[in-house]
This record gives sequence, C-alpha cells and structure tokens, in this order.
Amino acid sequence: MTRIGLVALVALLGMATLAAAQDAGTVASTRGTAEIGHAGSFTPAAVGGAVQVGDTLRTADGQMRVVFRDDSVVDLAERSTLVIDQQVFDPGAGHYNSLVKLLAGKARALVNEVYGTTPGATYEVETPTAVAGVRGTSFWIIYDPLRDTTDVIGIQGRIEVRSLSERLNNTVYVTAAEGTTVMRGMVPTAPEPVDLNYMRYEDDALQPLALGNVGSLASANPVKAGESVPAPERAPSSSGLAGQVGRDELRNPGDVAGQPLRVGDRGRLGVPF
Repeated sequence: MTRIGLVALVALLGMATLAAAQDAGTVASTRGTAEIGHAGSFTPAAVGGAVQVGDTLRTADGQMRVVFRDDSVVDLAERSTLVIDQQVFDPGAGHYNSLVKLLAGKARALVNEVYGTTPGATYEVETPTAVAGVRGTSFWIIYDPLRDTTDVIGIQGRIEVRSLSERLNNTVYVTAAEGTTVMRGMVPTAPEPVDLNYMRYEDDALQPLALGNVGSLASANPVKAGESVPAPERAPSSSGLAGQVGRDELRNPGDVAGQPLRVGDRGRLGVPF
C-alpha cells in the first residue's frame, strides 16, 4: 500500500471512530410522523436508527422513543422538539453526563439509576425557561412556547428544578405526583399535588411506545411505580435532610422551608396536554 493510501485509510478509520463516538442512542419505537434532524437535514425516524449528539428529534402528529447508551429512555409526545446536546458515557472512568434540550412540546424521561449512585453524574433536561436535574428518576417536562413556561411533573424519584436565568439560584424539589411551573425570568413555583388519575391517563397515551426488549426502564409502568415514594427519594425537609418528613407532614414533602409560596390555583399546573 502506498503512503498516500495508508494515510487515507487511517483518516477514514479515524472518521469512523469519531462518528461512532458521537452515537448517543437508538430509536426504539415510533408512531405517526417522527423525524431526526442531522446536519440541517431531517429524515423519518426509523426503528433501530442511531441518534447522535447534536441531532434534533421532532414529532408532528407522531411520537418517538429513544433508548440512550446509558439505558435512559426519552419518550417524545406529539408536536415536540428535542435536541441531544451532550452525552458522556464512560462506565470505566465512572463518567456520566447527559444534557438534552426540549425546545417545544412534551417529553417523558426515565433516567438510569446510575445517576443517583455515581458521584458527579448529571442528567439534565433544559428548556428556554428552566433546567430539571435528576438522579435516577422519571418525570414529565413540558415547554409551551406560547405561554413561555415550563412545567415539570414528578413520576418517580426526586427532581431538582431551577430557572434557566443564571441570576436566579432558587431550586425547588418535586417527587411523585407533584409539579412546578417556571415562567421566564421567574423562580419555580412551589410544588403542587397532581392528580394520579390524570397522570395515568396522560402516561397511557405513550404506553404503546413501550417495547419489552429495550430494557427494564422502557417496559416499566412509571406512574404506577412512582405512586409510593421511598424515603431516600423524597425532597429535603425543613431540616435540609433528604428523606425526612417535611414541615407540612406531606407524603411527598416537596413544599419545604425556603421554597416559594404558591401562586394561586393554576389548575393542573396549567399544563397544555
């Protein structure tokens, strides 16, 4: 082989390795119109197709489920757009960092428990008004561009929610059947209870996406699993200790000391399902 040919071969192998390293997950299931945008071009999402860091996932009248390399799952509802911004998955070094951005619509995230057991591991979902950080949990996140607000509803585990505005450091915590709203430039509202029957109804709308061969997270019924919240997954109490009963003696004490007051009856969190 000539020197030029060897150099070309090495370059091609390097490009292939780089491309593989960028793979973040796989399309596990679709319904209706669902597309993947890569390098500015959108193509129909195909089951088994790769999703890479930097890709944009969007749905019109359809839905899409993606299983990521870390075994986390994201279900995208109708009329939604999600960007895969970052994913670092290095079990050998114990590095786990994921960031996805919901630009519009509604997504359900089922996050691998490794984010709750590995120091420094982070899993965040960002919208134009809020950031939801989680550690081994499942939740709904909804961004409505018309209202310019984000709603975060806990299904299981504990979710930390804060404003996207860097000057606002207030953080609230929601657990199962609780939710908070983040308006642009405002701190998250105090967690409010969300009706379980309502949550089950909305959860069932995405259940047809579930496949038995894409991992335990994907096949579980998240709302049912989240109805009982283990003490370690509860939000901090007024004493600042996780897993303790909050000041209001709630089963899921998300409304802890230092969190903002309720802002009135917004009715099911104002979520435009």
